[in-house]
Amino acid sequence: MVLLHSADGMAWQSPPKGTSLKTLSEAEEQGFILIRGEFQKRQFRLTELGSNYVERDKRRLGARRL
Repeated sequence: MVLLHSADGMAWQSPPKGTSLKTLSEAEEQGFILIRGEFQKRQFRLTELGSNYVERDKRRLGARRL
């Protein structure tokens, strides 16, 4: 998921341009991120589950390149 891979660590940050509210909501429902703020000032951060998912995915993609 592009949203998760765009995260810079687990700090609060603005979502990347073009990220829809639906995408944010779906990721939050699945437990990957936490959301705070309203409308255009919305921020997100990875949960522990989201961080683990990104790390696992990066390792999988790295192994595929070899």
